[in-house]
Amino acid sequence: MAACNSQWETEHRIDIAASPERVWQLLSELENYGQWNPYSPRAEGRLVVGEEVRIEAHLGDEVRWVNNLVTEVEPGKKLCWHSLEWYGFLARGFRCRNLQPLPDGGVRLVHHELMVGPLSGLIERIYREDIDEGLRVMDEALKAAAEATGQQQ
Repeated sequence: MAACNSQWETEHRIDIAASPERVWQLLSELENYGQWNPYSPRAEGRLVVGEEVRIEAHLGDEVRWVNNLVTEVEPGKKLCWHSLEWYGFLARGFRCRNLQPLPDGGVRLVHHELMVGPLSGLIERIYREDIDEGLRVMDEALKAAAEATGQQQ
């Protein structure tokens, strides 16, 4: 019998021709996610460390609501949270979005997800492809939205 993985991670990077402030604005205005974010079109809560945010995640054909605890907020630089579901001791997802200024005035978004816990291997087998695709789709939509209005900000 194969051993269960205790963690796995995935990351997506994309360069955006907009200011870190514009990208941050899109990431931090949860009430407007539906205007640009096909992966998580609905989000509720406050982006304050220690507060909860509730995110609608589209994992392929499945739609799930995930409660998260905000762990880091650095405006214009970093936003992190981790899942808060009852099964958190079995599998917990940690997600961070880091904004790195580029020499040309744009920004590189590094979107990182870490899944830990005894059932993380099962989560990987069931959802990894959908999570990878969701991060890519979300990041490309964020890029399009930021670049479309980036010159106006």
